[in-house]
Amino acid sequence: MIKILICDDEAIIRQGIRKILENFYGDIEVRECGDGMEGYKIMAVWNPDAVITDIRMPVLDGLAMIEKALAAGITTQYVVISAYRDFEYARTAIRCGVREYILKPVNRFELTDCTSRLLGIREQEETKEEKGTVPEESGSIGKAVQYIENNFYRNISLEEVSQVVHMNTAYFSTLFKKQTGKKYIDYVTDLRMEKARKLILNTDLKIVNIAEMVGYSSTKHFARIYKEKYGVTPNGER
Repeated sequence: MIKILICDDEAIIRQGIRKILENFYGDIEVRECGDGMEGYKIMAVWNPDAVITDIRMPVLDGLAMIEKALAAGITTQYVVISAYRDFEYARTAIRCGVREYILKPVNRFELTDCTSRLLGIREQEETKEEKGTVPEESGSIGKAVQYIENNFYRNISLEEVSQVVHMNTAYFSTLFKKQTGKKYIDYVTDLRMEKARKLILNTDLKIVNIAEMVGYSSTKHFARIYKEKYGVTPNGER
């Protein structure tokens, strides 16, 4: 059964999201809460597959809740929903490893698309854990991928990440490509572009700010790489 937690201080928003999810998924259990502290406590004991959370909430806001959960080692997937098209909110969200960031009013198709992607990721992770035969090397690459996910906006080098997983740089590079199917630099670039495209399509943030958020000090360089990947300039997406 799919377990999803909805955190929002507006009951009508929570009920609307619940209805969308229950109509879309046949086998689902949904819980609700109205503030981040309550959400954190529910996560700690219930272990939901995904958490859909607003940013602005009383007691503890959505991003602070996520940071608290990460610090406590709680593993789940997050969809951040906000009415605020704010640079700092979006930047903090992606630094917390949030994969999905959508704006109010919630579009039911976008919501179910986001949750389905996240639940697919969760299912893959659980399958690996259940098999119990994942080699230590795969675990190291998984740790490296998570480190990249949490730090991609910085200038993280291959050497830095290889040190995090205690591997020789050359060996790590070879193993990383074997496990992910991509060279390290290509993996980081693709991740940055995916994050950037989501922000471009779903927010009104300036391109220069988005470039900075995903790790590029030069907007010109960012735009060139973006066009190479998607065939259109960042401004051309809008």
